[in-house]
Amino acid sequence: MSKVFAADLRSALDFRLSEILRFDLLLGILGGVGTGFLAAVHPEIVIAVSPWLAGTVGAIIGAVVAGISVQVAFLDQPFLRKLRAIGSSPVKYIAPFLFTAVLGVASAVFLIVMACFTPTAPQAAFVVTSGLGGTLGFWTVFSLIPGLDTLVQFVHLKIDALDIPDDIETGMKSPLVKRRSGA
Repeated sequence: MSKVFAADLRSALDFRLSEILRFDLLLGILGGVGTGFLAAVHPEIVIAVSPWLAGTVGAIIGAVVAGISVQVAFLDQPFLRKLRAIGSSPVKYIAPFLFTAVLGVASAVFLIVMACFTPTAPQAAFVVTSGLGGTLGFWTVFSLIPGLDTLVQFVHLKIDALDIPDDIETGMKSPLVKRRSGA
């Protein structure tokens, strides 16, 4: 049986609602409302600016994919054993970047559609498209902040792992599990 489209990616992005409803989404919504309002009042400005935001989102997607690649390069076997010993998945540390990349792709699609409108296009369609494109675009930009926070957590985890021998035993009796749990 063939896999469902992007099944592994969807399982990596299996966030709780509390991980979605954060300040970056709020700032994205505010940006989308502002973009929608500007689209209603001055559509020519939104049409002129949308390629710039699409370019920014494209640069973010590229930077995020490069960042994931660098982070994954640090997942050597001894470190992966240490992660397994504490019951942590390495996907947890790249998931925010994967989310930003997926969000960026959706954003780019809306921003390309926005750039195709003309100032004489039907206002309702343009305002809705601009509001959604603005929300996704600004959310993509602001979602970098939680991703950077996760990167800092990953660096701290790598530093903590220095104190643990590379031939760590796995399981609940592991000294690393006891250390991370405070036992």
